[in-house]
Amino acid sequence: MAPSSEYRWLQIAGFVTLALAALLAVIAWREAGEEQRKREDVGARAAAMMNRIEAEVQRIENAASQK
Repeated sequence: MAPSSEYRWLQIAGFVTLALAALLAVIAWREAGEEQRKREDVGARAAAMMNRIEAEVQRIENAASQK
């Protein structure tokens, strides 16, 4: 049974709404992934900086103990 022509626009609007909702979900997913990547990158940079600081402290301590 074919839908009535007066309800055809409701079907089209429903499909358009569904497509927009899917698009927004994909965009939100990508944004969340980018935010997580940035957070993890900051953490990795902070860890690398701490390692450099600790190495410098160790070098200074070794130089002080040799004098």
